[in-house]
Amino acid sequence: MNKFGISSVLAVSAICFLSWLSPLKASATTVNMDFTGVGGANSGGVYTYPYYFEINGGSQVPLMCVSYEQEIYLSTPNETWTATITAIGTPVTGSPDDLTATQEEEDAYLDSVILTPGASAQTISDAQWAAWIVSDSALDSYSVLYNNLGLADASNILAEYSAAETFVGGHTLANDASFYDGYQLYVPEAGSELPNTDGLPQTFIGPTPVPEPRSLILLGSGLLAAAGALYRRKRRIT
Repeated sequence: MNKFGISSVLAVSAICFLSWLSPLKASATTVNMDFTGVGGANSGGVYTYPYYFEINGGSQVPLMCVSYEQEIYLSTPNETWTATITAIGTPVTGSPDDLTATQEEEDAYLDSVILTPGASAQTISDAQWAAWIVSDSALDSYSVLYNNLGLADASNILAEYSAAETFVGGHTLANDASFYDGYQLYVPEAGSELPNTDGLPQTFIGPTPVPEPRSLILLGSGLLAAAGALYRRKRRIT
């Protein structure tokens, strides 16, 4: 019977540990969305970012709304539904908006604007409205934004939308995958909303959660390094 040295045990342990930490295992295809509230920002007669959710019963997180036409309500009990987690670049059809890969990339850029440290309340509001323009081209008009919706910052909203188009033109999914991997869509599943009284909820976008603490990744890497060092020392001794 063969005996395993300590370096072999460390190496196998590290590989198993890092495999357990794999993001592929950590991410679920569908999640439960529990709408818990809004941040209070309001423009054009509607609430804008942030929208707060508890996802799969976890801690409250803020998300950006992608869909303009659909509605959700603050209610008791909270409105809930099931959503499919969708990677940026995977086209969405029929639930509740058709989104092309390019539109999703624009939404990811606009979410990054919102999440920029120190972003002003006005910039956040402008980026939220720009995201709604992405999914609803009828809003892509100064007249609609200013005259119909009473948005005094209409020019800046359109400028944010234009900036999103420009960014995506120079940062495609193929050449900047690391940026887009940092965001994901929460696409509602039809018929899953409770109370089931107001139609399909909106699609939301937010940062891709870090599946595990960085310290655990470092521990697994340290085990591999220790195994390598012991193996090299053993070879020198023998």
